[in-house]
This record gives sequence, C-alpha cells and structure tokens, in this order.
Amino acid sequence: MTNPVTQRGQGYTDLVAHGGRELTGAVAVLAEGDGPLVAHGPDGEHPAGLVLALTLLAAGLPHHEAVAAALVAEPQPAALLEALAAIDALGGTEPYLLRHGLTVSHFHALRERFAGDNAGLAAGDVS
Repeated sequence: MTNPVTQRGQGYTDLVAHGGRELTGAVAVLAEGDGPLVAHGPDGEHPAGLVLALTLLAAGLPHHEAVAAALVAEPQPAALLEALAAIDALGGTEPYLLRHGLTVSHFHALRERFAGDNAGLAAGDVS
C-alpha cells in the first residue's frame, strides 16, 4: 500500500482528505521529539510545509504567522494554502488533528515546546 504522505503527484487537498492519519502522525512525532526538530522530504515531494504549518498551528501560533513560517519551507505554496483552506472547511486544524489521532497531550507538548520561542506562541484553549 502506498503511503499517502509520500505518494508522488498527489495533491495536498487529496492528502488532507485521505492522509489525515499520516499527516497527524508526522505532527505527533514532532510533538514527542526532544531537541531540534526537522521535517523534510526528498526533492520537494513531501509536504514538509504542510506538516510544519499543522505543527505550528497545533502549537498555538496565529494562523498568519504559521502560514508565513511554513511557506518558507514549501515548494508548492498554492498547494499549501489550498490544503489549509480544506482543513478549515473541515472544522479547523485542532478538530482535524484530534479526529486523526493527535492527543491533547501532543497539543500541550507542542505549546510547551514553543512557549519560549521568539515566534510569540501562546498556550491555546485545547483541553
């Protein structure tokens, strides 16, 4: 079976629709990580910018700041924006990630991890 997160040529909106567990799993790995975190993929085939945006949004970064940070790492900016709009249409980042397996503990870990960051992350209202 092909992994929807790394499948070549798959649109990000399809990834949002069919690869939620895999995207959420990547965010969970970053939440559980210790030390510097890096998310990347070979030759821009992997939606590293989408994973970064979801991670920063889960950490409580305001939407416009998370998107700006993720666009730097994203080889397909229009695809990223479309994917985030698709997630918003499904109820938003937090509900999307929770439905696909991210736990409240993951949200808290991300918010704690980024709380002292210069990006100005603040604890959100996930409980």
